[in-house]
Amino acid sequence: MKKQLKYALSMLSAITLAGSLLAGCSSGNGDSAKDGAVLNIATVNNNDMVIMEEMTSEFTEKTGIKVNYTVLSENEIRSKITQDVGLGGGQYDLFTIGAQDSAVYLDNGWTEPLDGLLNGMSDDEKAWYDLEDVFPVVRDSLSSETKGLGALPFYAETTLLFYNKEIFEAKNLTMPENPTWDQVYDLAVKAQDKEKGIAGIALRGLPGSGQNMFIFSSIANAFGAQYYDMDWNATFDTPEMKNAIEFYKKILADAGQAGPTSTGYTEALNLMSTGKAAMWYDASVSAGTLANSKDSLVSGKIGYAMAPLQVKQDATNTIGGWGLAINASSKNKEAAFKFLTWATSKDYINLVGEKKGWESTPSGTRISTYDNENYKQASDFADITKKAILQVDFHNPAINKTPYTGNSIPNMAEYSSWGEQIAQLLASHLVDQKNIDAVLKEGQKILTDVAVAGGYKK
Repeated sequence: MKKQLKYALSMLSAITLAGSLLAGCSSGNGDSAKDGAVLNIATVNNNDMVIMEEMTSEFTEKTGIKVNYTVLSENEIRSKITQDVGLGGGQYDLFTIGAQDSAVYLDNGWTEPLDGLLNGMSDDEKAWYDLEDVFPVVRDSLSSETKGLGALPFYAETTLLFYNKEIFEAKNLTMPENPTWDQVYDLAVKAQDKEKGIAGIALRGLPGSGQNMFIFSSIANAFGAQYYDMDWNATFDTPEMKNAIEFYKKILADAGQAGPTSTGYTEALNLMSTGKAAMWYDASVSAGTLANSKDSLVSGKIGYAMAPLQVKQDATNTIGGWGLAINASSKNKEAAFKFLTWATSKDYINLVGEKKGWESTPSGTRISTYDNENYKQASDFADITKKAILQVDFHNPAINKTPYTGNSIPNMAEYSSWGEQIAQLLASHLVDQKNIDAVLKEGQKILTDVAVAGGYKK
């Protein structure tokens, strides 16, 4: 980041990186980490991470390195990790990190830079890991402008519109491959069945910088809105943002799930997987869960469409997901890098495919996954997911140029703070606690204060 990272982080101490890593350590070849090492890893509590924990016995058997897991919710993990790394505690050797956080953590010295470690691998190890196989946009999303890669992707995601083909067929509805939000609204109103408790569409409304904001910001980009202009003037009180917020409330009020402000990712997934929502706009990684006959009542019934357009007529989808990073304060960095490369490798993807089914493998990270016939046969969402990932423009999320990168999650150090505040404003509007004018006014002030305090706006 070119601007100083002051706001919201000023009270946390910068970390001085202690010690150096041994070059060439990896989980591909050799055994450069000492047997008997114990790693502590903090992970978010989603299905892919649960599978990783189950698969870890394979890593321990191969390397002799034991792994302990701390599993936390999305909001909890960000808080716990920030406290630990900001104070140099070193409680965790590795942790899962959101794409929007990776550059911030690396720039602040909280995580270990990875480019040098990857470059230090032997030729055989480099060929085994094959970094070039990772989608370029995914690498960009986990990188700092000045320090390179701060994490390796465990899974990556874009956004897709899921729809229940059985419901659509029963109501004689047709989903375009590239719908507009106006078309989605019309379909949602027609597809809902209030008597049966079926929502026309499920959307996250639970307030949180990684909850409702992940979805709302994608909608805002589609409506031509953005958070700042190139001079770091806040742009929250614009007609475009007003239209996006009013549409978000309208579609949820007219065709969404009951109690939208208590619906986060997990709750929305449950609605879709149990047939209680005709549509759902959310992370592409969810496709594997919906397709899994053990976890879903709608397996084989799901259709897919690209992220809805509106004023913006291209690439309104986002890039996100979870990476794995090494804590700069870890005392087991060699073993941590060994685990990091194993858990994000082609070998790991193949292991999950063979043990858990190919539709359950980590998605969105590697080009080879989408060229794998086993994966393509098990995953009818493979082609559209790859298409969506390839069209993401990480550096230009809105119609007009923005001073920040990232799509629905702006890549700013201060985002975790102001994203929460904007999230609460949106939730208060959904339940009629604040009218649109109050939301726009308060949001504009929040963003203006951030730009000034952070040194972006002089």
